[in-house]
Amino acid sequence: MLRLVLSTAIAWVPLVCSSADFAPPGTVGTLTLKVRAEGRAKHKAPPRAGLDAREWKVNNTAQISIRLRAMDPTGDASAENQYPASAARDAFSQSITEKDQEILDKWEDKTDACNGDQACESRVMAQMMADPQYRRIMQKMQGAAPAVAAAARAVETGQAMQVWTSDASDPSPASGSLQIDLHETAYGVVDTGGGGKVDVRCRWNGDTNIAAGSPESKVGASLLVDAKRSRYEIRLPADAFGARLPERCADSKGGDQGPSKNTRHVRLIGEAPAKGAKDFAQILTLEGPLGSARSPQIGGKHVVTTELLRGNSGEPVPVKVTIEWRFAAGGR
Repeated sequence: MLRLVLSTAIAWVPLVCSSADFAPPGTVGTLTLKVRAEGRAKHKAPPRAGLDAREWKVNNTAQISIRLRAMDPTGDASAENQYPASAARDAFSQSITEKDQEILDKWEDKTDACNGDQACESRVMAQMMADPQYRRIMQKMQGAAPAVAAAARAVETGQAMQVWTSDASDPSPASGSLQIDLHETAYGVVDTGGGGKVDVRCRWNGDTNIAAGSPESKVGASLLVDAKRSRYEIRLPADAFGARLPERCADSKGGDQGPSKNTRHVRLIGEAPAKGAKDFAQILTLEGPLGSARSPQIGGKHVVTTELLRGNSGEPVPVKVTIEWRFAAGGR
């Protein structure tokens, strides 16, 4: 009953409405990414590690396209719009005690027991209006109405936002290719077989297509169009891509050992965000001014630092990641 009365109390309040010409739901757009990840680091090994130092070099690139589909537009879900709605509810609720709520619930239960019988509901309504306790509650609600109205006027209704996202029904929204090239060198490795020390150089490199149905082809990406503020927020999912490649090593004594059965999954932009960022989403979520809400055509260049991996003693291997990106509604 409280919910019904509250709805009635604020229904007459003139609300600020907004509307925008959004893309029809189901419209397809294309997010394209050109990625380069470059880094190099060398760290002295800790005592008793069995080697003197370790060095890493990475030079990865990728070209990726991801289909996004427009969802149904929604209302303004921003915190600044939710606050006045919450304030209106709070202003109303503050005038209702727990005892008042019990009385309202009692009359609501009696109305529900009529099961839609209009004659029964009319009798219950007459009894309710004759109840002095109910009339007292209504008077309190009327006293709260100005505060409710003042808060409700600030609530914006109507369509304000639209999300474009990878379609769950699309078996392979992403396509493209990766070029991975990682070198790792261990200097001064103790040669347990022949004595002395040896340098060991290993490499993981190769071109990999994003195959239909692969985990990489089902990567998530999203664009939020905020027509009210004429802004966008887009998630660049570059952290989702990588390739498993065979290891090829050589040492300063025995030479090239050829491809190994050992493999390693090398991430395109590294395995972790740089220190200071809590996760990849934080550094790969971009915001900016929006042109058309119906047909977004946006793009830019984004440069961040990540970490390829951490050495045996936790030494960082920084990677400079450059992403040139573009989103075009309709695939233009």
